[in-house]
Amino acid sequence: MKGSILIIDDDIPILEAVKTILEDMGFSVEGRSSALEGERLAKEQRFDLVLVDLRMPEKDGAAVTRSIIEARPDTPVFVITGFPGDQLTQEALASGARGVLKKPFEIAKILDFFKEAGRAP
Repeated sequence: MKGSILIIDDDIPILEAVKTILEDMGFSVEGRSSALEGERLAKEQRFDLVLVDLRMPEKDGAAVTRSIIEARPDTPVFVITGFPGDQLTQEALASGARGVLKKPFEIAKILDFFKEAGRAP
């Protein structure tokens, strides 16, 4: 097992595609399409990497990021967005997100995040 990843994204086709690809690469991957469920899981379990979409209906990704980092400050959180210049991106980074993954993205970028977080497989 290379490491554990939690993906929180309300776009289910993207969530499932990324989850499948990363699992095929040997990662243990959990996916949640609900911001609240993903936030709860990130607080309950340790993950090597958490990817959080910024624009979700229940709760925005900046607030989810802040909550996860307050509960588990050692968890590397990266945000996913199609709008890297918007205010939510800045709020997430100010809350402790370690970087931004711009949609559409490449799986190789997620592997780079592992390296940046010091948790390379």
